[in-house]
Formats: sequence, C-alpha cells, structure tokens
Amino acid sequence: MLPNVIYLSGYSTPSFNNKYQDIANRDGSIFTTTNLDKLLFNANFVLLPNDLYDQSLLRHEIFQLFGDRELVRIRTDIDFQKVMYARPASFEIKGLEEGQIDGPFSIQFEIPSGYKYSLVRSDEIDVDHTSFGMNFKLNEKPVYQQTANHFKIYNPSDIAIDPYYQRHDLMLLIRFSGNSYQITNNTNGTNYQYNRAIQSSDNLVLNGLSTTLNGNPASQNTNFGYIKLEKGWNDITVSGATSHTTTFSFPFIYID
Repeated sequence: MLPNVIYLSGYSTPSFNNKYQDIANRDGSIFTTTNLDKLLFNANFVLLPNDLYDQSLLRHEIFQLFGDRELVRIRTDIDFQKVMYARPASFEIKGLEEGQIDGPFSIQFEIPSGYKYSLVRSDEIDVDHTSFGMNFKLNEKPVYQQTANHFKIYNPSDIAIDPYYQRHDLMLLIRFSGNSYQITNNTNGTNYQYNRAIQSSDNLVLNGLSTTLNGNPASQNTNFGYIKLEKGWNDITVSGATSHTTTFSFPFIYID
C-alpha cells in the first residue's frame, strides 16, 4: 500500500497492573490482584519520498491509513504467526533535519486486549502456522479434535484460557449420541454438562459461557458450567455420551 515507506523493526512492551491494599498501622501493602494493561507495540519505519511533494502525499496517506479509528491488524516478519489488533497513538513524521525529505519515524500502537494472538485457531493449526516463541515442542503434535473419553488438550499460550473471569475466546464444538454429555477438565476442576439427549447430527456449541444447539440458544439445558484451559497440558474426561466428537477451537494467547 505504501511502497516508499519501509518497515525497519518493532518491539512490544507488556504492562503489568498490580493492585495492593493498604492497612492503617501496618507497614507495606497487601497484594490483591494483577492484570495485564494494554500492550504497547513500537513500530519503526523510514520514509523515502522522491521530493517534497511526494513527502506531503506520503504523510497524508500514512495518517489516512491509520486515522480511520478502526483496529489495525499487525503482523511482523519476526512474529509472522502472531497477530495484534491495535490503534495508533499520536505520532509525527519529519525529516532527519530541516529541509531533508526522507528519514525515520515511529508509531506507537496500543493493543487494548493486552495480548498477541496466534494467526489461526487451534483447530486449524499445523506446522506452517507455528514459529519460534509459540511454546510448541518439536516432538509434540497436539490434537484438538477428540473422540476418546479420556484425553489431553495442550494450551501453548502464555496464560490460561479463561472464558469466565477473562472472557477469553474458547469454543467447544460438540457432537454426541446418548442421554447427556459431560466434560471435565481434571487439571483445574472446571466442568460443563448438557443434560438432554440430541441427535448425532446436531451441532452443540459451547461458546465461552453460552450454549447453542443448531444455532439456537440452549443454555437452559446445561449446568451453566464452562471449561478453563491451564497453561500446558490439560487432562480432560468426557462421560454420559455413548459416543462423541469434541473440538476445542481457540486462538493461542501471548503477552509478547
């Protein structure tokens, strides 16, 4: 889109927001909680216009490109399999010195979610969509669609996938036969139950905390539970159903 603007480098800076409680007549503070504030990504560019008129046009195109108030999806050649959704903070473009038309400039992007995400979701992942720094090991090939009653699901994210407290994106795509369906993460005790029989051709979806059956609301037929995935391997059990196919679909989350 901007052939005379060259991307040089970039780096992100996670921001940890720690909360404390102060008590009268007691030294220090008591830690209460921590959360990730918005992530900051600093991108460095160089402007290479042909003349002053071209510089003016390029400046206008750059500000127009990043000034539409929409989130910008960012990928870099260093983290090509990770994406960020950001908005630019204020920035300026000028030459190295007075009268010079070309020169470097930087844009600081603010990422409201505080995260980077994998380019594709877990149920689409393959070797072409993984890269250095995504917490995958060479000899491990996680599978995110399961038919066994006892299996393990790998979460390579930097943090737990928590659809309850953190509203993280986690979908379970379920097909089963039987009078009911129950899935439990034995690693942390989270549990979800669907308490009615369905056809094996029906599509049951647990999207975070909400359940739909063939696209229609069906949370009233559940225990209003949910599944949380801890970092690393999670030990999962399915019971109640005579047969099932359960697919875990979620983007991997990274803090840098």
